[in-house]
Amino acid sequence: MEKKAEHLKSIDARIRELEQSIQEREAELKQRAGRFREELQAGLAPEEIVRKYPLQTAGGSLFAGFLAGKILRSILSPSPRKAAPPPDAARNEPSGLRNALGTLGIDVLRSGKDLAFTYLKHYLDNRIKSKQA
Repeated sequence: MEKKAEHLKSIDARIRELEQSIQEREAELKQRAGRFREELQAGLAPEEIVRKYPLQTAGGSLFAGFLAGKILRSILSPSPRKAAPPPDAARNEPSGLRNALGTLGIDVLRSGKDLAFTYLKHYLDNRIKSKQA
C-alpha cells in the first residue's frame, strides 16, 4: 500500500513539473511572438520601406498614379465606341457623380504624389546630411 502512495506522489510530482515546464514554454513563446510582431511592424512601416527603397517606392508611386489616372480617365471620359451622340444637350454633360468622382480622384492622385515627393525629399536630405557629416 505504501508503494502505491509513493508511486502516486511521484506521479503527482512529475505532473507538477510538466505543468511548470509547459507554463515556462508558454511564457517564452508569448514573449517571442511579441518581439516578432514588433520587429515585423517596424520592418513593414511605410517610412522604413521608403527609407530602404526610395527609388523603387517613387517608381511604384508613379506607376500607381499613372494606372489610377488611366482608370479614372476611362471611367470619366465618354466612350469612343458610342455610335450616335444623344440628342439632348443635357445628356452630354457629365453627371454630378462623375464630377465628384473625377474631383476626388484628382485629389487622391495629387495627395499621393505630394506624399511620395515629400518622402523622397526627406530621404535625400538625410542622405546628403549624413554624407556631409
